[in-house]
Amino acid sequence: MKTLFKERKELILQALGEFLLRKDIKELLNLKWEKQLPEKLVCYTAGGKCLRGNLVLLGFEAAGGDLSKAPSLCKAAAAIELFQSGILMHDDIIDGDALRRGKSSMHVEFAGFLKDRNISRPEKTGESMAICLGDIALMLTFALLNETECPPEILRRVNVYWGCEFAKVGAAEMEDTYLSGAQELPGVERILALYRGKTAGYTFTLPLLTGAMLVGADEKLLERLREYALALGVLFQVKDDELGIYGDAEKLGKPVGSDIREGKKTVFWQMLLEAASLEEREELKGIFGNPAPSMEMVERVRYLLEAKGIRSKVAALAESLALKARKALEGFDGPRREILLDLVEMSLERKA
Repeated sequence: MKTLFKERKELILQALGEFLLRKDIKELLNLKWEKQLPEKLVCYTAGGKCLRGNLVLLGFEAAGGDLSKAPSLCKAAAAIELFQSGILMHDDIIDGDALRRGKSSMHVEFAGFLKDRNISRPEKTGESMAICLGDIALMLTFALLNETECPPEILRRVNVYWGCEFAKVGAAEMEDTYLSGAQELPGVERILALYRGKTAGYTFTLPLLTGAMLVGADEKLLERLREYALALGVLFQVKDDELGIYGDAEKLGKPVGSDIREGKKTVFWQMLLEAASLEEREELKGIFGNPAPSMEMVERVRYLLEAKGIRSKVAALAESLALKARKALEGFDGPRREILLDLVEMSLERKA
């Protein structure tokens, strides 16, 4: 699976590069102040794994499609990766993250560019420019999607679907931002609903269903893939929460403890606060949301998670989500079934 995804990442990036570096697009984006916007978007997108783009191709095959007869499908796969790039630029500003994929986040890169040119308020202006570049990526997402060759009625359906799902991502981001600053203790179900809206939807459900829709899959198969993808997407986010506390910063490409710094209301946070004594809650209030948590603070959180049995509880939750994803594929013997199952195991065991 990893080999297949790596090979197809190159095809996806090729489709993206052909679009962004095309003469009409370059002329559109080559503004006087900066001549490499298309190249910047290609380079930024290449830093990711292209998981979502790969899932578009996988969904197409799972529904019986033949990629050798549909070369333009890589444009739809590249379009979802372009959306991912745009929303990550915005997300890093919201979260105050200086690193992305082991490199400077886009707003930090722009700030450095501006400092070298003695531009006033380089940090603030860098954020503004990264927001604008993110907007460009989001708008071009639909321009690229609409170059996919398929029956017009199917392409219209996919366009409406993408617009609605991307709106859900924005609403979920608002919920996440609100909860990060709120004093209330949301229940696990509210947090899981956030995961379904923010991560599961556009990371797994949207690309898989897009691929299947583009080959004309029936509603029964779409519903099966939807159930599978939602469970897998929530599992992916739960593991992401775990890596944010226990992972390796070098492998992650961002600092460990960033969720603690931002006061993110993760399942770990919720279960820990619920199990903590009054004294421990007061202590944790000084850790979660701290703008510069020390490694000692992170270690304290790790200790309490182990002492209260929270890590084991979250592991059980992850296993239940994996089981739900596997069950959704029961009775499905179509193409790429084994890779869909491998994705569940990969999500359970991933280290980055």
